[in-house]
Amino acid sequence: MARDVPRSVTNSVRVLGLIVATSGVITLLTWLMRDEVILGWAQGNPTAQELLAQGGIEQLRDDPIVPGFVALAVVAFIGFALLAVVLASFFLGGHAWTRPVLTATAGVGVLVGAVCLDSHLPTIFVVLSALVILEGLVLSFFLWQRETTAYLRRA
Repeated sequence: MARDVPRSVTNSVRVLGLIVATSGVITLLTWLMRDEVILGWAQGNPTAQELLAQGGIEQLRDDPIVPGFVALAVVAFIGFALLAVVLASFFLGGHAWTRPVLTATAGVGVLVGAVCLDSHLPTIFVVLSALVILEGLVLSFFLWQRETTAYLRRA
């Protein structure tokens, strides 16, 4: 017999899906705007500024000093998306241990979003970082509702 899933649990999973979708958009934009991301990163790096002055973005893009932002974003997104799917499945199944894990995951997202706010990234990344912070806080709100607690205790 199927259990009734409370609205707070359903909303938690929906918000988790929104976080994954927002992360996917950020990953796509990292690829599409890789030069702007590199230029933002270079603002705080004197060696990168010197390379930029000598040969422009082409030389900077090809230099090993520049992190592989696109590769990092893709790997992080895939890992996070898979983790979210697994955790959502267990959470919907009533496994109480997933609530603190999802809360910690949301907390990490909030911290990463906060770091991105002050990283000289293009405006769209700042907006999406603020959105990830908001989504993480909303997820935590739904995770700790009374009806969520009751649902997890019945399992």
